[in-house]
Amino acid sequence: MKRRPLAVVGGGLVLALLGYLVTSAEPVTAAESGINWQQCPDTDVKIDCATVDVPLDWSKPDGDKIHIGIARVKAKDQANRIGVAMMDPGGPGTSGVLDLTRRNGKVFSDAVHERFDVVTYDARGVNTSSRVVCDEALADKADKLLTPQSQADFDKMTAAKIELSEDCRRRTGPLYDHTDNRSVVKDIDAIRAALGEETITQIGYSYGSLAIQQYAEMFPRRVRALVSDGTADRSPKGASLEAWVDDHARILERNFVAFADWCDRTPSCVLYGKDTKKVYGELRERARAGKLTDPTTGDAIDFYQLNRLTGGSNYPEDWGRFATRLKGLYDGKASGGTTSAGAAQGTATQAGVPPRLPHEVWFCHDFDFKVKNYAEWNKLVKRTAAKYPNVQWSDHSTHALDCTGYTGKVTNPPRTPKVDKSVKLVVVGNLYDFATVYEGAQALAKQTRAPLLTYEGYGHTIYPTTPSYGPSTCINQAVDNFLINLKKPANTRCPDIETPK
Repeated sequence: MKRRPLAVVGGGLVLALLGYLVTSAEPVTAAESGINWQQCPDTDVKIDCATVDVPLDWSKPDGDKIHIGIARVKAKDQANRIGVAMMDPGGPGTSGVLDLTRRNGKVFSDAVHERFDVVTYDARGVNTSSRVVCDEALADKADKLLTPQSQADFDKMTAAKIELSEDCRRRTGPLYDHTDNRSVVKDIDAIRAALGEETITQIGYSYGSLAIQQYAEMFPRRVRALVSDGTADRSPKGASLEAWVDDHARILERNFVAFADWCDRTPSCVLYGKDTKKVYGELRERARAGKLTDPTTGDAIDFYQLNRLTGGSNYPEDWGRFATRLKGLYDGKASGGTTSAGAAQGTATQAGVPPRLPHEVWFCHDFDFKVKNYAEWNKLVKRTAAKYPNVQWSDHSTHALDCTGYTGKVTNPPRTPKVDKSVKLVVVGNLYDFATVYEGAQALAKQTRAPLLTYEGYGHTIYPTTPSYGPSTCINQAVDNFLINLKKPANTRCPDIETPK
């Protein structure tokens, strides 16, 4: 899962959020309600935008309303249109509407766009939906304190988090406390009904995989087909604090070792012949000792800043640039080596939207990550360093502190999905996924008896294409055949198309 954006409004921030506790999962009756579609702004491509009103609190359906922003690209072959294929965006906090417009209306394969109206949405609190507002300075202040080195640091961080949480609630009003993923699922079903569809097809990415899982549980009769790509494990074991920290450090260690092994056997790598693990180890210890500086800026680089750079090992396309950057730090010379956009921390940004927001706005209604004190945190940090001797940490593991100081409640706690066997679901997982680890895909496939498509490569999510190497034909053929013809694939392993030999 990824840090995702917010929009600046006045002196504050508009932050992403998801939904509130639902007390009933009765589906809304499908009946086209006269959605007022208009051409989406800031794009010349024919993409329709609109809003759908939903209850602020789904336990009070006749109470106050909020609006959910949606966008649509109509099927190219309307005569043979199958229905609606909905994209559930990740993040949490990603704008599905922005994603669709910045990709010029193409988020799935050509075959799916031919036969489906493709629809997406902004979860409550995000972009074109009713928004959550927080103070920018407080958000930045809290974010800079997420690497405590003592109980005093931990107390300072907690106080900043409490201040931020209370500020967001004050600026936003009741919406702030109605933010768990279960409400998003209820919103999705309201969108389905407003579109006049009896059933829908959905493809959920990353945090959107949680919407897939809960929609399957709550509205099995409204499912035509579901695909979960970049799957998060919602089970109490998989979604525990300890598992979160360990999972992300483990996959970063594995990806870093693969990068180092490639460098040590590849003459074109600038660290060839130097023992890449040893080079990084020396840099790591210099950073821990406060003796590592950026040769370009002269700024000090601490352990956590250096650790973020190891995200360059998460994409093979970045391995050469990552090696160049490490060599520059090691030699004390400006290298010009960078990783591609977002790769340093395994994140992705969106054009036109600042790339940071407080996770706790939505995340902490779905995950119970409240670390009690520095001793508990330091125990996790030390155990991780001992277990994964090269990287010793992962920036994604730091999200375990997001909920410390959060003043809301866990209204949608983790639970193992209980999905009716009639639900048509396919799970897709990348073997070396750094954000939602492959074990999450394995867990969901086992929990729901769904087929698992394994991409034996890197990156985060795979359908319909990799960032730089094009589509995996193996994955796309299986997913498209399922989405269009409802033919479930067998458990399949698809070859890596990215890793340099």
